[in-house]
Amino acid sequence: MHTITNDTPAETSPAIGNRQVLTYSALNTFRNCPRKYKHRYVDHIRRPQRPDALAFGSVIHGALERWYTLSPSTDPTARLFSTLDYIDGDFNNRAADPVQRHQHHLARAMFEGYAARYPKEEFEVVEVEKEFLCPIRNPDTGRVSQTFVMAGKADGIVKLNGELYLLEHKTASVLDSNYLDKLWTDTQIALYSHCLRELGYPIVGVIYNVLLKTRLQQKAGETEVEYEQRRAALAAKNKSGKSTAKRQLPETDDEFRARLADWYAKTDSGGAFHREVVFLSEDRMNLLTEEVWEVTQQYLDARRRGKWLLNTSNCFSYQRPCPYLPYCQSGFNPNVRDNLFESVAPHEELIELTSSIGTPGLAPGLTDGLDDDIDSPF
Repeated sequence: MHTITNDTPAETSPAIGNRQVLTYSALNTFRNCPRKYKHRYVDHIRRPQRPDALAFGSVIHGALERWYTLSPSTDPTARLFSTLDYIDGDFNNRAADPVQRHQHHLARAMFEGYAARYPKEEFEVVEVEKEFLCPIRNPDTGRVSQTFVMAGKADGIVKLNGELYLLEHKTASVLDSNYLDKLWTDTQIALYSHCLRELGYPIVGVIYNVLLKTRLQQKAGETEVEYEQRRAALAAKNKSGKSTAKRQLPETDDEFRARLADWYAKTDSGGAFHREVVFLSEDRMNLLTEEVWEVTQQYLDARRRGKWLLNTSNCFSYQRPCPYLPYCQSGFNPNVRDNLFESVAPHEELIELTSSIGTPGLAPGLTDGLDDDIDSPF
């Protein structure tokens, strides 16, 4: 039970000066469902995170950060071993936890395959894990918002053929035409590109660095009962009434790692690694700035009036129920809230980000002029 003592806590997301720090996650949450935004970013409640839900994508993301932070002139073997050591450190319970053991095998095989696939890059790495704060502008006047500032962190910035691109890492279970078509709809990366342009990086497009997650599983082998049943079934089909079948033994770690290595060594068109370049049109970037501004204005209006609309069409996005569905279904029953949710302030990751980057003076024009925000700072 997670008792939440304050029914309506004040919003305490990180701020710089008198400006509210926004992330893409917060912006997108409000756009999809204002009521969900209120639950997470105003009331600060969330479903407890499962401790065993190790984020495999985060491990690979961290490994790629280590890989690209190390100079390409570093001895290739030392560079790979340093990255694999990082992966090992994220699975320190792999000897006892079968889930960690499987993901550890998978992560090491994926990255060894990645290092073999891209021993040298065609691009030059300019920035790795680039943190930023950037202004939000009124698209009609160009003036900077006095209420909001956008914060985020980009995987990387690279230079290719003399132009700058955002480098975005993705792990995927399926890589097909539908997946690639959806990359164009990636509003978060388009927004990051816009912000980095504001800060002096003329981003022209995005290089999506996709690493495919194989579905191979380590073979568990047969129990004695399963073996006897299979042998009896085979013998019944044989005129002699006998079978030479042998019991299938569990696959060893070495055998499984060898199968994974073979899978990640694929180099044909259906291989395990893919790079997709998406260019950013000026029309789309202009439309994006208008959308961001409109969402912030809608938020300020909802905040001022205390009206947080419930978007029921978003209750089952991505073929799974929203984590707040039981609370909304209960009519916001405090007993449901206290039993199913915990109180955790959002944007914990931004505390370090905002303090390390500095004050609003970091970006040209961030404190210049007035804007047309609704006069309702929060």
